[in-house]
Amino acid sequence: MRLSKINILFPILCLVFINSSCVDYLQDLNYDQKRITDELLSIDANDGGFSLPGMQLAIIDATGSQSHYEKQQYLNANNYVGYNGYPVSVYDNRNNMTYVMVDDWNNWVWRVPATKVFDQWVSMKKKGYDVKYPDLFAIATLFKVFSGHRLTDALGPIPYRLYGTASEVPFDSMEEIYDLFFVELKGVVDALQQAEEANPTADQVRYAKFDRSRFGGDYAQWIRVANTLRLRLAMRISNVSPEKARLEAEAAVLNQGGLLTASDLPFEVKPGSVHPLYTITESWGEASINALLTSYLLGFNDPRLPVYAKPATHPLFKDQYVGVRSGASYEKGQFMEYSKPNVSTTQYVKVMDVAESYFLRAEGALKGWNMGGTAKDFYELGVAASFKTHGVTGVELYLDNEKATQRDYVDPVNPDNSSKAVSIVTVKWNENAPDPVKLEKIITQKWIALYPDGMEAWSEFRRTGYPKLWPVVRNYSRGEVPEGEFIKRIPYPMIVTNASRKSVDEAVSRYLGGKDSMFSPLWWDVK
Repeated sequence: MRLSKINILFPILCLVFINSSCVDYLQDLNYDQKRITDELLSIDANDGGFSLPGMQLAIIDATGSQSHYEKQQYLNANNYVGYNGYPVSVYDNRNNMTYVMVDDWNNWVWRVPATKVFDQWVSMKKKGYDVKYPDLFAIATLFKVFSGHRLTDALGPIPYRLYGTASEVPFDSMEEIYDLFFVELKGVVDALQQAEEANPTADQVRYAKFDRSRFGGDYAQWIRVANTLRLRLAMRISNVSPEKARLEAEAAVLNQGGLLTASDLPFEVKPGSVHPLYTITESWGEASINALLTSYLLGFNDPRLPVYAKPATHPLFKDQYVGVRSGASYEKGQFMEYSKPNVSTTQYVKVMDVAESYFLRAEGALKGWNMGGTAKDFYELGVAASFKTHGVTGVELYLDNEKATQRDYVDPVNPDNSSKAVSIVTVKWNENAPDPVKLEKIITQKWIALYPDGMEAWSEFRRTGYPKLWPVVRNYSRGEVPEGEFIKRIPYPMIVTNASRKSVDEAVSRYLGGKDSMFSPLWWDVK
């Protein structure tokens, strides 16, 4: 950070950070308050924490740059996994949603984590903060893993291990990257636990002032987040590397720091301005609820529907919940009066939901791993945790429903977008059901709970095949993605290929079957 920026920000920080020791230091009237010294910056680890708020807000870009959020995940994953639709036709309906990649959009899938998270982590490392402030560096590393897995799960192999060490570095395989994720997450937990043992107030003195989540800097909470992320990533590789996955998952569950539970708040961050999805919906008119989401929630009579969506305003179906298909046909009009996301100006941006930890353990128990309970119990606890998070009631009745299923979708304006239901899964757990049916229940409810985190939900769909989705209505990929099939990854955008052509070519040849294609499966996508 340049000195001119520090001159602006640091006096503000001194006023806000109630527990900061810098106030006493500034009492000397002869001191030039415009000059920030290394001594002042190091008080209460202020120099070690300056980068952390921006890194935290950039995991899912909530820094205040709403278009970055839109391009990072709304214009790809949120549509691909049936969370949101697009109410207007853009580029003659040849865009990401219909499998024609828009490079300007996809550049931000790379740029957000690279410039706002990875670069900051490298800077902290070069300044020796991993040694000087191991607890704060652990928090930075946790944010790096959150960002890194979302990036590699979107693009495939990326430069990770040697990122920032040279102008062009080789791309790591996803297997290598995931191995490093697990090492890093163990190190995060170890460092935070050691900091807590050495000084129980270290989190409040050193990190609370930089934390933009609801956790108030509490290291015990961050340990639970790190363990839950380790469990998430272990599950991600469970098809391709089952034994490694089991060992990492059980280590996460058995760690004394624990996982996120229903008594915790979700990992959410206060955005730099309003929630980006609010701006995209209400100011820009570029967001709709997806028809797939309404078809499941209406079918299940799910009380979370009005929390997620607003009723349509179209005069033919006013006050009904009518969503928009992914890759929709616009031949008979736009979708401005269909259902929209229900987002408030003060809403936090969710990064990890507490319900996820229960659904992960439910799937682990289904696989026979030691998760500390049964698949049924964790599944039901996951649904209950999601209901609690969203402030809705009736979970007992909901969990007892053994008949309701996904509804057919009828587009009241354009029949080309209508579709029959593709799933017959119900909510109620059936211990006698085959494992694939149990897995579909777990992932379908997990998908509902994760909303609106499309990137994580899209990864889980590619890994498991659930929830069952409708293919895009209009597929303009010219055969790259076969009709009736689904996109598997985002090809490398030009910001990557222009900077690292040799490394990209090597990665595509070694790890992607020689094709930088939307239909090239990722390493863990082996269902």
